[in-house]
Amino acid sequence: MSEDDILISRIKELALKAYNNSYYTYTGFLSPAEISILKRLFVAEPQMSGLSYKLYGGMDGCERCMAAFGNEEIFGYECEFPIQCIHIKPRMQKYADKLAHRDILGAVLNLGTTRSNIGDIYLRDNTAYLFCVDTMTEFIMDNLEKVKHTPVDCLLTNDNIDISINKESRNILVSSLRVDNLIAKVYTLSRNDAQTLVKNKRVFINQITCESAGRTLKENDLVTVRGFGRFEYIATVKETKKGNLSINVDIWC
Repeated sequence: MSEDDILISRIKELALKAYNNSYYTYTGFLSPAEISILKRLFVAEPQMSGLSYKLYGGMDGCERCMAAFGNEEIFGYECEFPIQCIHIKPRMQKYADKLAHRDILGAVLNLGTTRSNIGDIYLRDNTAYLFCVDTMTEFIMDNLEKVKHTPVDCLLTNDNIDISINKESRNILVSSLRVDNLIAKVYTLSRNDAQTLVKNKRVFINQITCESAGRTLKENDLVTVRGFGRFEYIATVKETKKGNLSINVDIWC
């Protein structure tokens, strides 16, 4: 079986288990590609009709999310995602290396955990907020002592998490609302490069894999480009005399 087939089988198993036993079941953290598979499965498979799921990654706007299967109206209680947040900070900021996302992720994975146990990682002021499966929290906090050459402390910070997502609002000119057009403009790429990203299934619109570079975006569509980031098409402001479109986008920084 391929990895996709294994994922589909697991999703079906968890969804039916929740339905038959009247309690919530949860996946690990899913990547955008895996979330796309889940969403398409619930649309395409007749046996999934009537089953419910929710996606959540620890706070609103997360890219990597868990899926919870179940229905609050039927079960009579709200699901509680098994997610916790760890604040990772250098012991002495003055002497700390400049920490990047890959440094934090690499250090955590080197402890022996798997990617599905780890959600989004947000960097703020050379510290990191890491979402993880709650069963891994104690293990990570007990064992993560260094990132790169920097000694770090780990603090549980589930209450009053204040991680604002940095966005840049920008007005850009495009010839059309094709997704490859906007990707090229936002990330300063050629149209060919943008089309290659779509062809290689590295582009997602509202967490579903984009199959066509010619896909026309609608207002508030969220576009994720693996390796580059995310942006949201907000609205078209006006059409210029030359027929181009002046549009507003929010770009995740």
